[in-house]
Amino acid sequence: MGKANVAVNRWLSDKERFADLFNGFLFHGKQIIQPEELENLDREADILITDKSGKARGVQRYRDIIKRWKKDMELVVLACESQKKVHYAMPVRNMLYDSLAYTDQIQEVWRQQKKENRITSEEFLSRFRLKDKIYPVITLVFYYDVKKWDGAVDLYGMFPAVSDEKMQKVLNEFVPNYRINLVDAGCVEQVERFHTDLQQVFGMLKCRNSKEELQQYIYRNQEYFSSVDVETYQALGEFLHMEKELEKMADVRKGEKVDMCQALKEWYADGVEEGRNDGRAEILRELIGKKRKKGLSVEEIADILEVDVETIQELAKK
Repeated sequence: MGKANVAVNRWLSDKERFADLFNGFLFHGKQIIQPEELENLDREADILITDKSGKARGVQRYRDIIKRWKKDMELVVLACESQKKVHYAMPVRNMLYDSLAYTDQIQEVWRQQKKENRITSEEFLSRFRLKDKIYPVITLVFYYDVKKWDGAVDLYGMFPAVSDEKMQKVLNEFVPNYRINLVDAGCVEQVERFHTDLQQVFGMLKCRNSKEELQQYIYRNQEYFSSVDVETYQALGEFLHMEKELEKMADVRKGEKVDMCQALKEWYADGVEEGRNDGRAEILRELIGKKRKKGLSVEEIADILEVDVETIQELAKK
């Protein structure tokens, strides 16, 4: 796993954020999954699969994030695969991961019950009893590159086109499809479905192709971006492809918090200098107006926004 995925996975692994991600996409923002109902599972496991001849071979699978959601007597396995780049075989890759997750469950159930004496020959052959049950696995593919996802989103999308309608009908009937649950982080439309800082981050990612729009968005959400935790700061660097730049600019810390606005100080300064000729000045005026309503002085506003007093006075007049 690359350094980028490590930072993003660590950020997404937070139980509140993880629950919010699944609530937003599975339940359209309704708070169905509660953070306290989530339990961490091992991300790495070796599974032994026995073929018809009795030979066993090991298969290793590594999930980026996987948690168990236990609600009352029900249980679901939730997994998330983070992708910095498009994976054109993702449907098959994910299908394998989910299949191995089910295989892991079957083996675990058998290990727990194999000491029972009343086992039929069919159950022994299956290594799974008639009354045994496994739990559903739901996997989200969290893709966060600037480029829009252009790969297949299901197994059928990887097949060549079939011109014969009868053949296509046969394939549809007898070849099960497999669809990935794609989260293209830069193209999330209804960000209001999210209740953690996923809302601010998804909104930011929609602006990252334009330096000007990104500046404006961060100005509007300064309350959040001026004090983010270190894990969020590192994830934002990956999302914006500014890992090295942010490391150089991150010279202001407030305990365990990082001032993202200060980290983007160079961009911010450029925006102020050019603000008289474009829409960034309007954003600054909007911020000044809000802070004046709170009773702050020109000097206090200048200190908060890191802009000289003369610029604040000039923009305030307009």
